[in-house]
Amino acid sequence: MNAPDRYPDTKDEPVTFVTIAFSGDLALIRLQARSMARFLRPEEVGEILLVMNEADETALRRALTSLAADYGPHREKLRILTGDEVLMGRERTRQPTLFERVYVENRFRLPFLRRGGWRGGNGYRMQQALKLASARAARFRRMVILDGKNIFLRAPRPNEWFAADGRARLAYETVGPAFHRNWLRESLDMLDVRVPPEKVQETSGYTTPYPVSRRLVLDVLDALESRHGSVQSVFAGKRRPSEFMLIFAFCLKHFGGPHAVFENVEKEQVGLWDSFDAQARDKALTAAETDTPLTFGLHRNTVSQLDAVGRRRIVTLFAERGIDISTVVPDASPAQDD
Repeated sequence: MNAPDRYPDTKDEPVTFVTIAFSGDLALIRLQARSMARFLRPEEVGEILLVMNEADETALRRALTSLAADYGPHREKLRILTGDEVLMGRERTRQPTLFERVYVENRFRLPFLRRGGWRGGNGYRMQQALKLASARAARFRRMVILDGKNIFLRAPRPNEWFAADGRARLAYETVGPAFHRNWLRESLDMLDVRVPPEKVQETSGYTTPYPVSRRLVLDVLDALESRHGSVQSVFAGKRRPSEFMLIFAFCLKHFGGPHAVFENVEKEQVGLWDSFDAQARDKALTAAETDTPLTFGLHRNTVSQLDAVGRRRIVTLFAERGIDISTVVPDASPAQDD
């Protein structure tokens, strides 16, 4: 398999933007929509997919439909999809197992096992399956996968997501944290990559925004499902790969590494996570204030951890860029110059 032939240069095409949506992120998705309306040029947006990851899709669809106006010039390009539309109704090389039919596809019928994600599944795990499966619905050959917490702070620069040679551009990650090592080990094993995980020192990135070739994601899905059944059953099971480490594992197996399809660039994204202590939160805010990143990741659980000064700083950060986030960060007003 030759990467340049398999994934040809598509630099003149617009992009499919994908966000996996659930009710807990509605306020953040509204902010994301407003930031996309403000900073993304119509010619670079092919479509915007909101893929629902919720047991109660009816209520979520109503809420997401109400956000359409927030996308401004892109509102007609918005498509709201059910999880079934990307996960179900596919021809399979393997028959679904009893586990898949009962626990994966009908977990919402099991009162003590039902969770809040797609068909009653674990929302975090199903989110990963839906990110990969969204490629089936994409109409354009280039994708940018977002989380609901990714809010744009400025317009993308030319070739910021995709290089002139067509490769997606993202920051590589040194394999260090235990969670990264575990994702890598599981992903290599699931795709039968005969490389010891301890020999891998660096991987392609695993954070969003995540630019990628649609064809590459479809190839990963085919490889995964030919060995293990549906992608949803993989992420509902006991194994713990990750969606983006599966993409890396596929590249390592077929191209000797990610460089054929991903250009390594300096990390541009900044955010606040619920695992941050006060020092880490201050560092993230300072980085965003000093050198505006493309997006800022605002996790829904971090707002309550901010003190009054932190809330004012983050409200000011967005207000200076024309985005009102008072619905997410209440009881704060932009800092005033003396």
